[in-house]
Amino acid sequence: MRTVLRKHNNRFRERLATGRVVAILRADDPSWFADAGQVLYEAGLGVLEVDLTTPGALDAIGVLQAELGQDALIGAGGVRTVAAVDRCAAAGVDFVATTVFSPDVLWRAQEYALPIVCGALTPTEVDAAWRYGPAAVKLHPAATAGGARYLEEVQAALPEVPLVPAGGVELSDVDAYLAAGALAVGVGSPLLGDALDGGRLDELGKRASRLAATADRYA
Repeated sequence: MRTVLRKHNNRFRERLATGRVVAILRADDPSWFADAGQVLYEAGLGVLEVDLTTPGALDAIGVLQAELGQDALIGAGGVRTVAAVDRCAAAGVDFVATTVFSPDVLWRAQEYALPIVCGALTPTEVDAAWRYGPAAVKLHPAATAGGARYLEEVQAALPEVPLVPAGGVELSDVDAYLAAGALAVGVGSPLLGDALDGGRLDELGKRASRLAATADRYA
């Protein structure tokens, strides 16, 4: 099991290191997720995280997987309980992500050999989380903590930990986070705009393309 987990984690980190962006989808209704996901994928953003606070999130993940195919990675975010990990594994998600550090959740994901991006904020939390063997650590909420400068300080203290800043990240911040050493950056509403509510998919495409071009410089 450890060998399988290590293999899956390495493959997941390699994909993050190539794409550099995790698009975070969260809405009151997932009806537009498939259309928005297609736009994101075609623009070059192929790692999507659907937050479990969205009603029908796991069904939406299944639709995205069917629409986008195996080249895309579609995961579940906001995973806070062991039961949620069980549901995610049963649904066949590609990865799970948390905003909090929960050893029980980490262990359960590892039992399924399911890559997990574990939430943490302080250096102590990041170090503790990393010792449980996640694929990466989500630095959250990164913007509130000090943005790219804060990430740079944490990365300098813990250089072996792959960090994925998220929470309050603006599109204009992504370049600085990647330059500071982030493995990838999680971006939500500043990227999606009104696209998840039936808004302008063409404008989403433009934002996604610009963001993908920024990420490509660090791939």
